[in-house]
Parts: sequence; structure tokens; C-alpha cells
Amino acid sequence: MMGEEGSGMKMHSRYKRLRDAIERIKRFFKREPESPDDPYALVAAPKKPRTPRRSAGAEASLE
Repeated sequence: MMGEEGSGMKMHSRYKRLRDAIERIKRFFKREPESPDDPYALVAAPKKPRTPRRSAGAEASLE
């Protein structure tokens, strides 16, 4: 019975090593995106103004 469990651990270890190697290769070939010519291209647009949400308890009078 110990042989069966040991082989399962070897398979798990083999898959983990394979996944780690693939991740390392992906990181090696990963390129940084080129910066655009327009310096304002990466600036986010302003958000629309929103009214503050108030709960019903906050609007109730304290009489």
C-alpha cells in the first residue's frame, strides 16, 4: 500500500515541477507593453458625480 501512495506523490511532484517550469518560461517571454506616444492616453477619465447614499436610519429624525 505504501508503494501506491508514493507513486501518487511522485506524479504530483512531477506535475508541480512541470507547471513551475511553464510559469518560468512564460515570465521569461513576458514583455512590457509599449508606452503610447500620447502622455494622456493612460490617464483615466473623470467619474460622474454621484449623490451620496444614505441609509433609512440616517434620514429618520431623532425626536
